[in-house]
Amino acid sequence: MSRELFKNMENQKTKMNTEEMAELLSQTLRDVVARKITLRHALAVSRIATSLARVIEVAELNKRIEFLEQVLKKRK
Repeated sequence: MSRELFKNMENQKTKMNTEEMAELLSQTLRDVVARKITLRHALAVSRIATSLARVIEVAELNKRIEFLEQVLKKRK
């Protein structure tokens, strides 16, 4: 099933959000339990998802900082 999710993502040009990452990780775990994928494959998916989560977090923080900087500039 994880492979199907990856194939669906290949056709999309949009960014992956946190809900989609959670679904991917959940499905990956189910696939490991069902022995549809190897632990090595699951580990790779997990590492990529962790990196992506960090990128999303940093991007969101950057947006918040930019907003706060704009508010402070308007106050001067």
